[in-house]
Amino acid sequence: MKKTMIKLLGLALICATLFSFSRIGGYSYTIHLNEKQLVQYYVPSKNAVPNISLAQATVNDQLFVYFNECGQIGTERKLSIRDEKDNILKEWQFANAAGEHTPMIFKAKEILALKKNGSNKFKLYYASKRVSSGQLLATIDVANNLRARR
Repeated sequence: MKKTMIKLLGLALICATLFSFSRIGGYSYTIHLNEKQLVQYYVPSKNAVPNISLAQATVNDQLFVYFNECGQIGTERKLSIRDEKDNILKEWQFANAAGEHTPMIFKAKEILALKKNGSNKFKLYYASKRVSSGQLLATIDVANNLRARR
């Protein structure tokens, strides 16, 4: 009986260790500038929140954000741009996705318009019905002006 208990405890320990490395469940997201993926991030990650530079972006470029909530698409999705004190400067609301994962899209020039406040760094946040407190996705650097596409 004692050997069986030790074996079961050992098996449970091995299973717990293996599952701690899996990415089943949890939140993850990707951020794209047009067709180019800039960020792929898993929220339980110990890595620092990504920094995105829009120094080379043009006014017609678009940012695409895909956020995965435990294998599902969120409802009542919002993205917001915040300043360094976490004040909301701009917010976008997105329709609930029906079927396939629909990206949240906005133009890079909308962030440049916020540069008038004198700041070159902003924070991109995601919120939804499930993630009501908001999740910091990335910091965005707009040190150089966006260029017009010719």
